[in-house]
Amino acid sequence: DLPPPTAPIFQLGEVQCPLSAALVSLVVSSDTLYMGLANNLIVQIELSRAEQFIRIQIPRKPTEFTIYKLFLNPSGRHLLVTSVQGENWYFYRGWKKPRQLKSFKMIIESVAWNKSVLLSSSHSTSTREMLIGARNGTIYEAVLDAEEDFFKSQERYLQPVFTLPERHPVTGLKFDMFPSLEPKKALVLVTTATRIYQFVGTPDRRSEEGGRVFSALFGSYRDTAPSEFSGFYCNAFRS
Repeated sequence: DLPPPTAPIFQLGEVQCPLSAALVSLVVSSDTLYMGLANNLIVQIELSRAEQFIRIQIPRKPTEFTIYKLFLNPSGRHLLVTSVQGENWYFYRGWKKPRQLKSFKMIIESVAWNKSVLLSSSHSTSTREMLIGARNGTIYEAVLDAEEDFFKSQERYLQPVFTLPERHPVTGLKFDMFPSLEPKKALVLVTTATRIYQFVGTPDRRSEEGGRVFSALFGSYRDTAPSEFSGFYCNAFRS
C-alpha cells in the first residue's frame, strides 16, 4: 500500500495587494508580512488573512527619509525600519503609528534577535537583548520595549560594544546562548562582505527586564583579534 499523501513542505500562493510605489524591502515571520515601499508606506499583512492589510505611513517625505531595509523579529511583533539617511523607526504589532528611534542614528545593515527568548514569551512587549550591525562596522547592543509608559522611552538602551578593525558594513549577525536555560557561554557570528568573525565568551547576565549581556564578551577582544575567516573561506562556505 502506498503511504497517505502529506501536505507539501512549501506552498506558493498569491497575495492580492496593490502597491502604491516600488517595493524596497520585504520581511516575513510568524505568519506576518511587512513590505516597505519607496513612498515610505509600510504594508502589513497577516498571511492567514491575506485579503486584509494595514497601511502604516512613516511621516517623512521621501526626499528626507528613504527606506533602506526592514527587520522583523521571529515573533512577528517588532519591526525596525532603517533609512539611507541613518534615521530609524520602530513599529510594534497593534500600534496605529510607528515611533522614531531618536538615539538610533545609524544605517542598520543587520540585526541579531534574541530568538529563543522571544518565541518562548508570547506576551512580552520587549525585544530583550539584541545586537545591531551598522554600516560603519560598529556592533551595538540594544533593548526596545513597546510598553506604554509615560516616564520611559521605547529605547531602553543602545550602546556600542565592538567596532570591526576593517570598519566594513556588518552584513550579518547571529548569536546563541548555551546552555539555553542558564547560559554560561555565548557565541556571536559576524559577517562582512569579505570575512566571517567568531566571538565566544561569557555573557554578563540575563534578566526578565533585559540587561546588558554582551559588554564583557566583546570587551575581552579589545586587545585580542577575534577568530577570523578570510574571503577564501567565505567562498568555501557559499559553495
